[in-house]
Amino acid sequence: MPHVRFRAIKKEDVQKLSQSLTTELARSMNTPPDNFTFELVQTQFFSGGGETTSYPFIEVLWFARPQEVQNECAGIITRQMKQLGPYEDVVVVFHVLAKEAYYENGRHF
Repeated sequence: MPHVRFRAIKKEDVQKLSQSLTTELARSMNTPPDNFTFELVQTQFFSGGGETTSYPFIEVLWFARPQEVQNECAGIITRQMKQLGPYEDVVVVFHVLAKEAYYENGRHF
């Protein structure tokens, strides 16, 4: 934990980010690097009756952290995404998980 999901980017880019993002985010979140999970969600986007491309959409599932940490992490993710490609927009969404609702091996945090 945290779990980072990517949409509308290439597999190779997620592989790169799984190293560089982990390093920066772990430092910002004060979380060990081996706690991170990266997932690429294969999606298709549609508009006006046809298939279209989309901007990168990144979801971060994590336990609550201060707003300053969230802002810093959103900036880190956005900066690294924009270094990978000519993305005009990058969307980052944080989903806060309740510790008592997150179970690992049958035990909640």
